[in-house]
Amino acid sequence: MRLDLNLLRVLLAIYDTGSVTAAAKRLKMSQPAASAALARLRESLGDALFIRQVDGMSPTPRAQRLAGKAREVLDAIDHDILRAPEFDPLVCSDEFVFSLSAIGEIVFLPKLVQHIRATAPSARIRGVSLAPAQLEEALRAGEVDLALGYFPDLRKAEFFQRRLFSHDLVCLVRTGHRIKGLRMTLAQFQAAEHAFVKDGSRSQEMFEEVLAKQGIQRNIVLHTAHYMSIPTIIAESDLVVVLPRTVANVFADSKRVRIVTPPVEIPHYDLKVYWHRRFAKDPKSKWLRSVVTEVFATDTD
Repeated sequence: MRLDLNLLRVLLAIYDTGSVTAAAKRLKMSQPAASAALARLRESLGDALFIRQVDGMSPTPRAQRLAGKAREVLDAIDHDILRAPEFDPLVCSDEFVFSLSAIGEIVFLPKLVQHIRATAPSARIRGVSLAPAQLEEALRAGEVDLALGYFPDLRKAEFFQRRLFSHDLVCLVRTGHRIKGLRMTLAQFQAAEHAFVKDGSRSQEMFEEVLAKQGIQRNIVLHTAHYMSIPTIIAESDLVVVLPRTVANVFADSKRVRIVTPPVEIPHYDLKVYWHRRFAKDPKSKWLRSVVTEVFATDTD
């Protein structure tokens, strides 16, 4: 037997108030509608449910048994199923997982850790680096909460994104390098020996495309997959390396290396936060996105 759960609300209202009229008022419905609902309940259950007495509607034993169960069911629906989920960062002990490139860890992770530790002190933080196909599946499955950085492959309609700020690439040379000034010439760029960092980030691919379109070649004598050794290598050699400005700024703080503008125009690119549409309304995801936006966004979209 299928039963309209709203009829149970009518049964409870009559049970609590002892009156069809009072029940209708409580439920903000007309008295005829409440009477009709009671009639449907009586027909469906094969029981009078309530007997009219001088002092009001008296429940039958069947109605008394139903009332307790109906209250449990409706309370579960109202408080567990229909209530909008909530997220309280102060008591959250979840692990927040971010997909970041090596550059992304330098750009995003220090400030994220500082802010999250202050606002969600029991939460844990994990940074991962995934190939494009793996990242798509991880976001879809909820194994990664957010991707932060430059991920031009995340173009499918199922992925949402928000711009945080624009980024650009610069050259880094040692302090005292024979290349002087704030901008190197094309001849200096092509004559120099270069270090090339291929860490999986897509910005270097974009730069390679710019050089290829202009027919510019460079003499790469060192390939590496990591940035950690770059400050020392550049400071102790005449090599030139192209890298994101934010990373270069960190390295230049040592005063052993300095930033030089490349000789070719390199398009700025946007660093964004990405998430899967499954989690667009999820309270935890919304809170994490608000944290990222608060800390990093420079636009006002």
